[in-house]
Amino acid sequence: MPIGRNSKSIAVLSKAACLLMWLVPLAGTAYGQEDRAYPKPRPDKYAYAADPGNVPDAIAKVKSGDFLGVHVEMIAAARAVEAIPVLKDQFLRSQDSLDKAHIASALVRLGEKDDKYWEYLVTVATPGIDGEVPDLFSYDAQGKPALGAGPSPEMAAWAKSHNVSLERDPIEVMGSIVGPVKYLAMTGDPRAIPLLRRALLSPNYMIENQAALGLAEAQDVDSIPLIVMACKRAPAEAAGLIAVSLIYFDAAEAQSAAARYIAKDMAKMYREARAAGKTPFQ
Repeated sequence: MPIGRNSKSIAVLSKAACLLMWLVPLAGTAYGQEDRAYPKPRPDKYAYAADPGNVPDAIAKVKSGDFLGVHVEMIAAARAVEAIPVLKDQFLRSQDSLDKAHIASALVRLGEKDDKYWEYLVTVATPGIDGEVPDLFSYDAQGKPALGAGPSPEMAAWAKSHNVSLERDPIEVMGSIVGPVKYLAMTGDPRAIPLLRRALLSPNYMIENQAALGLAEAQDVDSIPLIVMACKRAPAEAAGLIAVSLIYFDAAEAQSAAARYIAKDMAKMYREARAAGKTPFQ
């Protein structure tokens, strides 16, 4: 079962915008863990993806070719570097660019040194970063998105000029554009910083959100003023989503800006999540 049809979907987050919602791991470092022991699955305590005992099953599914994006994420989150050859094999087999980007992102996070995976990520993310893709929504005077009004006129015009059909789900179209940016941002790799800074200038607030989270993942404190400027330019609800990234910086400038753009109860929730060990994409 191809993973792209599942991992391309975008969930509506609050009432503000659509954000790609995938589990996000941290990177591993080396091979040589073929005999690694995992705990027994605990379905009574954990959801499938959160249960470390299910990592061997995720590896087996990826190896079989019958897997979903969540299985790739479980491997990366567990730093299951023994699965690197399996991921490489599926990268070669996949015919879907978003699937390949997802796998390439996991390989980079796992410490794979072959630059071709990084180069692929940059190639497929660049159109979203530099392509001047408009936002999917129109916004009213209060900075709220018109969720029931269909694609914004700017998005409709862009789609027509780029021969992109919006007859299918516009959310899926956005997923194919924003997804590679997200997968690049998820790596936390310092090489992504210049690209993600450029993405903060995108007219698409979903892309800006993912770029800001990626800069937080990389802990690039020098980008804090750029994230704050992106918040200032954005409509109110989009600004609140972009500002979530600021929660993950300790700098006073970041924290004060987060308090300014994020509703108090939401900011409290994000801060508590960070204190519990959550990272920007989790």
